[in-house]
Amino acid sequence: METQEAQFERRMVDALRKQVPVKDLPGVRIAQVRQEPERPFDVSFELTSGKNRILVFAEIKQAPSPKLLAEIGPWMQRMKSLKKDAAFAVLAPSLSSQAQAYSVANGIDFLDLAGNVSIQVPGKFTLQRLGRRNTERNQTGDSSRSMNVFSGRSSRVLRVLLEKPKTWSLTDISKELNAQTQRVGGIVRQSMDFGVSQGSISKVLSSLEEQLWIRRQGSAVVVPEPRRLLVEWAEKYKERYRWRLRSSFEVPNAFGNAVTEISERLQGQVQGAYAFTGAAAASLVAPFVELDRVDIFLGNAESGARLRELAEGQSTGPKLRLIYPYDAGVFLYCRREGKVPIVSNLQAYLDLYARGGRDLKQADYLLSNAIEPRWRSA
Repeated sequence: METQEAQFERRMVDALRKQVPVKDLPGVRIAQVRQEPERPFDVSFELTSGKNRILVFAEIKQAPSPKLLAEIGPWMQRMKSLKKDAAFAVLAPSLSSQAQAYSVANGIDFLDLAGNVSIQVPGKFTLQRLGRRNTERNQTGDSSRSMNVFSGRSSRVLRVLLEKPKTWSLTDISKELNAQTQRVGGIVRQSMDFGVSQGSISKVLSSLEEQLWIRRQGSAVVVPEPRRLLVEWAEKYKERYRWRLRSSFEVPNAFGNAVTEISERLQGQVQGAYAFTGAAAASLVAPFVELDRVDIFLGNAESGARLRELAEGQSTGPKLRLIYPYDAGVFLYCRREGKVPIVSNLQAYLDLYARGGRDLKQADYLLSNAIEPRWRSA
């Protein structure tokens, strides 16, 4: 009876014969597909682009992460040096954007069934197409799903790692989240629970390690490139930002022009957690542009209903946009500037980046002038 692994490899080979990786690439064809042509490769084929033709030996992988690619990269490079007139590639159902970027940067050839391809044989053959989404997942039998470390409760672990980029153990991360639960509750005047089970923290760390976002140091971890990780998170955050805003609402601002004035009026009227984010939060620590809208995270629906009632008068300042958070973690590391509760610089950066336009410039300013200096001093 055929094993699941054998079935998977057979389907991948069939996809090659059907031209799936090079679909819609004019003048590009796959021919002479041979399964298990010679050890240790799973498949070989001829790849033609116009008048150029190259022999490709490929390893079939189900879900190659940057970590796996880092492990097989030296071997692939050695094979290239021994047989310079052929290509040696990874073939997969889909490669993540991180895996594609890592492969290109480290000279690892690849093809996937989404149509992403990068084959480079110096002086003989060059073919590259990147950034395509996979639409053939079900046809290959690939049911793998990697954890999304950038959303929901998982992102609380990211906040700890990026707020204080030092060496962290799993236990230390858990203790830090519990400590923040106590600290933030006193700031926003509402009970908060940022706790994440140690099992979940372990899974997040494993996923981050697979993507090479963190490095292990014994039983502890460190973030080698916090800026790169934060920007990647901001890109993922941006993808769902407009969808998240569907749960927000705008009200006329009858509370004043300055953030400090608005906050002072709100404190006497709103019960429960709230914190300024985006440009409003950044304006208190890294002034850049004038406010045209003030974004505020609310901790409960009762506060939203109360603000709707209070804002029925004439507007005297920039509009208020009131947002129910996708996860309580947006309040993690929030603090007061003077008497104004604001989200962490990390969260303000995410919201500025997602809005784009001139707010993207303010996001860069906040990163360079408030976030990175703290990283350097950590």
